[in-house]
Amino acid sequence: MKYAIIFLITLFTLTACQRKVEPLDSPLAKHVFLGMTPTKTPRLLAPELLASPAEEYNGTFSLQGNEFYYTTDIPENAFITFTEMKADSSWTSPSVAAFSGTYSDYDPLFSPDGSKLYFSSSRPMPDNTNSRIWYVERIDGGWGEPQPVPLTDSGASEYYSSLTHKGDIYFNIWSKGDIFKAERTEEGYTITALDTIINAKANVGDPFISPEEDYLIFRGYGTPNLGRGDLYISFRIDGTWTAAENLGEPINSAAHEICPYVTPDGKWFIFASSRVAQKVEMQPLQPIAPVREKYRSHDNGELNIYYMSADFIREMQEKYMK
Repeated sequence: MKYAIIFLITLFTLTACQRKVEPLDSPLAKHVFLGMTPTKTPRLLAPELLASPAEEYNGTFSLQGNEFYYTTDIPENAFITFTEMKADSSWTSPSVAAFSGTYSDYDPLFSPDGSKLYFSSSRPMPDNTNSRIWYVERIDGGWGEPQPVPLTDSGASEYYSSLTHKGDIYFNIWSKGDIFKAERTEEGYTITALDTIINAKANVGDPFISPEEDYLIFRGYGTPNLGRGDLYISFRIDGTWTAAENLGEPINSAAHEICPYVTPDGKWFIFASSRVAQKVEMQPLQPIAPVREKYRSHDNGELNIYYMSADFIREMQEKYMK
């Protein structure tokens, strides 16, 4: 574990050394929600802070937009990482979260009221060693001890928990390739698979449910897709889900798109993509140095976190309402 953390720190250091970066106290970073500005095309989210040769995905903001948690994934492990706004409005250099770093943790998502942070983890449990849903609760400005969420009892691996205002949880079971809803009851949770209109595609997952439960954005594999995996949207109208619609370009690409998320204020759409901005063109007998330099940068085909305006969601929703 010690060596994995050292490797992670080294990755951040190497990235900063190999590309021109904005200083951490740059005016670009002195805003809530990491200084995002309106755009209809995806942009890297705060690359001076977040982008590295490792994989970054699965970002989630606090209600006030002054904390950002996400997953940093390296071959040895996955960590929940965070950055937060300081008193002078600059953002801290990313660090491993207080409750992460020992086991493989990923998929952080804040509850709608911001009081809890849900995540997936392979940390051991007495009756299960697969990935399960956990949460931590805010206590005295920090986080309490991770607690498991008692969802399924099948031992199947659970991923990507997204919550409604009512406390219902949408998540996916990888081995089944389907998205499920855990409806909160006095006794615990009642688990049901979503309608086949959602689960019809091959291997769906990464569900982001709006807190009002009026739309669902998720990842799907199979065909027709623009790339390895695409993002889809479905709207809940009069209690019925619409057929899943591919979000298309420029959100989806020939690469891999996963982990959709909409900020608590509804203004920003965040997702992860493995798209490469600038490919390396090589010729016979050319030194291999440019390739090595390329794959030490963040633009190396690994996942990075992107953002854009979320206006397209309401525009699409209006089409279905008509």
